[in-house]
Amino acid sequence: MEPLFNLESIYVTNVIGIVLIAVMIVCNLWRFQTRSRADQNLLLMMFLALTSCIADPISYSMKGVPGLVPKIAVYATSTWLFAANMLASFFWVRFLSFHLNGGIPRRSRIVLDSIVAVGITLLLINLFTPIVFSIDEDNLYSRTNLYAFFLVVDYLFVVYSIVVYLKARAKGGILKFFPIWVYIAPILIGGMVQSLYYGISVIPTSIAISIAGVLASLQNEMIYHDQLTGLFNRSYLNYLLDKLTDRTKLNITGIMIDLNGFKRINDELGHAVGDDALVITARILKSAVGNAGSVVRYAGDEFIILLNTQDDVAIENCLARIRHSFDKFNKETDKPYKLFISVGFHKFDMKNESADAFINAVDERMYEDKEAFYAAHAEMNRRKR
Repeated sequence: MEPLFNLESIYVTNVIGIVLIAVMIVCNLWRFQTRSRADQNLLLMMFLALTSCIADPISYSMKGVPGLVPKIAVYATSTWLFAANMLASFFWVRFLSFHLNGGIPRRSRIVLDSIVAVGITLLLINLFTPIVFSIDEDNLYSRTNLYAFFLVVDYLFVVYSIVVYLKARAKGGILKFFPIWVYIAPILIGGMVQSLYYGISVIPTSIAISIAGVLASLQNEMIYHDQLTGLFNRSYLNYLLDKLTDRTKLNITGIMIDLNGFKRINDELGHAVGDDALVITARILKSAVGNAGSVVRYAGDEFIILLNTQDDVAIENCLARIRHSFDKFNKETDKPYKLFISVGFHKFDMKNESADAFINAVDERMYEDKEAFYAAHAEMNRRKR
């Protein structure tokens, strides 16, 4: 029986996918040593794409070949491909959630895990009763009724990832960004083509292309991140303020934070301890601000928070959370230092104010608070303006 597919094209497509993933792994080994939750999920996506590119040509090579061993090979590889496609979409949702929001809500996690559990259960049942796909006496594969379940789930996860992205942007305004289309577009196109035309195998390689797009986007993001603290850096602030000046309807408030007595920490405890203080400061600010805005390391021990609001109550609540968080740290810490801050804020008037004037206004408000602090704590004043 003549096969309904071109093995040579399938081999070439999947070899391209394997080479692409191998290059991505080699070029991103440093990333996976960080062990962040987002990177862990990205690594799992790469593993699934790699194994799928290996399993796919094996599956097609064994289809139509008589015998028990080819039958087992077709069952095993086809089962894995269904599971891998579903899990790749699942880990994509997890990656995006951790990357944008730092985690997944418990209720959402339960729903997502349950869907995956159902899918795995159906595939296990399919090994004994063909409800997802079947293999005939000639070891040829055909789809059955519950094939649609996996198609729906794959697209459901993609849709959910879009919801996660839109919610992140809604909470952070344009202060949140990640081009999710670089992942979604190849997946959607590959899935539609393979679903409509049996014998064309492009999904594993499509996933590999999507992951390459994600890694490229993450690489671009690094330009805007401070290596020590992981916060956005001054380059991102400049980029963002340039965009904001064209959007006069947005409501943005700037808060500048400066560490009081930071020079004393560096001089007496060393720069390594000073770096530790900066990292902890960044962690405190990110936790206190949450999804209300973005935290930027402006310069040295100065930080700028861009809040996506000009509501007085929201601003005061944010300032209260920040001060409370530092007070709590100072009461509970076993570090050889304590962290004291000066704070100033200013609402960005985009119609009548330049970005430079906005930064200068925030800076002046912060220094007013700093002067008041040092007036009450003269012994800590080793820093001059």
